Amino acid sequence: MKLFLVLACVGLAALGQTGYPTKFSPAVAERADVKRALGFIDAHFEEQVAEWIKITEIPAPSGQEQARAAYVKAEFEKAGLQATVDASGNVEARRKGTGGGPTVVFAAHMDTVFPAGTNVKVRREGERLYAPGVGDNSTSVANLLQVIRAMRDADMKTRGDIVFLATVQEEVGLKGMYAWLERNRGMADLLVGMDGALGPVNYGALGIYWSKMKFTGPGAHTNRSRGVPNPVLAAARCISEIYTVPLPDKAEEVSAVYNVGGMMSAGNVVNAVPQEVAFTVDLRTVDKQLLATLDDAIVSKCDAAARAQKVEFAREWIQKSEAGGRPEQLAGARRHPIVQTAVDVQRYLGVKILAGNEAIASGSTDANVGVVNGIPSVSVGRGYGGDNHTLREWSDVESARIGTKQIVLLAAALTEP
Repeated sequence: MKLFLVLACVGLAALGQTGYPTKFSPAVAERADVKRALGFIDAHFEEQVAEWIKITEIPAPSGQEQARAAYVKAEFEKAGLQATVDASGNVEARRKGTGGGPTVVFAAHMDTVFPAGTNVKVRREGERLYAPGVGDNSTSVANLLQVIRAMRDADMKTRGDIVFLATVQEEVGLKGMYAWLERNRGMADLLVGMDGALGPVNYGALGIYWSKMKFTGPGAHTNRSRGVPNPVLAAARCISEIYTVPLPDKAEEVSAVYNVGGMMSAGNVVNAVPQEVAFTVDLRTVDKQLLATLDDAIVSKCDAAARAQKVEFAREWIQKSEAGGRPEQLAGARRHPIVQTAVDVQRYLGVKILAGNEAIASGSTDANVGVVNGIPSVSVGRGYGGDNHTLREWSDVESARIGTKQIVLLAAALTEP
């Protein structure tokens, strides 16, 4: 009878609480080596926080992550891993497994949205840290480094290999991850993006198209400007027309959004028609077909406005991250054990997730690259915080302990066959 009950419990764990397959059960956390790793995180948490502050104070604007990358590489090597920096600037290290399990990639991006010269000095007030970039994504970088040390100290065994990856230029189009995956086709069996807040696990990919719309003409002094083709009028007409492109209702399961003119540029004197006017368009949806349809409509509005004003139009891509698909199109991805495993790990650690909102078919992290390339992928949170991408950004200190422990548990569970 005892054996039957044990087998029954294992069977229930394999299906999770919601009927989705999972590779996590409390027994994973009770393994002696896993318990030692979790204990390391508790025993050295204040050291982790000190390093978190140190990482945050190393400036890392997108495309200028070299100093932070050098620090990460050195810490990988101090922890006994052989680390490399690729042509893009990504830092990579592999921890070998005992064999027979999948290769799991844990990725945390190093870059921040803040330009060089931003004051990134960290201020601690009670259980909060304040600084630009302290959450997104310095927390995850610190979490990643501490996981490596915890696994080393605990002599934690995994069947599959683990690739620890610190990426560059996530904030400007997931460029580091796209480049890494292109160079390492077939390496990753599973991919976990370490980004965002603790809470719903993301298993989809929000399509994001960033474009610069450029209108050019001959230009003219104000005195001779009457009747001259004017790129300003073309841009103005185009912006107005774009906002007539219909979007699905916000209440629909899958909607879309665009923002026009987040950045704008034109001439540099008052008394002339500029030769060039440009503005940006930010278009987002998880629906692949809708993304393409809306993009075509927006470009058509620009073409028409340029023709009407007899000026030239050209579209320049800033970022082109493809959509993962609608929830019904990702039903198979939701059933992959990586998703429910991540959900169950968060529940085990006490993360409060609304019923029915445990996992969502969207995402805007390095995990998107895995999703659109057919690799089972999720993004999981680093902790709690707020005001990301602003000078008021803050993070909750204690929640990073949970964010770090979840990676240890995911590493133990996901690397099993």
